[in-house]
Amino acid sequence: MQRIKPRWSERIVLVCNNCRVPGARKPSCGHHGAEELRNWLKDRLKESGDWGGIRVVTTSCLDVCPEVGVTVSIQEDQEEPELWILDPEKDREILLTRIRKQGDEKANG
Repeated sequence: MQRIKPRWSERIVLVCNNCRVPGARKPSCGHHGAEELRNWLKDRLKESGDWGGIRVVTTSCLDVCPEVGVTVSIQEDQEEPELWILDPEKDREILLTRIRKQGDEKANG
């Protein structure tokens, strides 16, 4: 086993994109715009020059299954991860600001 330092060492944002079959016992985020949210965040971070140190990826179930919305986890260093349930259209600007703010707070001590 070899430990490496990833390029995205500032923070990683996990967007649940789990898609359960219709009628499943639990709802799933993938049917509520998770992929579109990930792509939008990635594009905005590239435009601002933040992409690289920050990585946004889709993931399987985070075991928080909202009826409506998408589950997102922001993880940075050894800090406790933040977990959000959000509307991928209405809340995406707020999420982007939060992702960037975490880095600003860390840089400014």
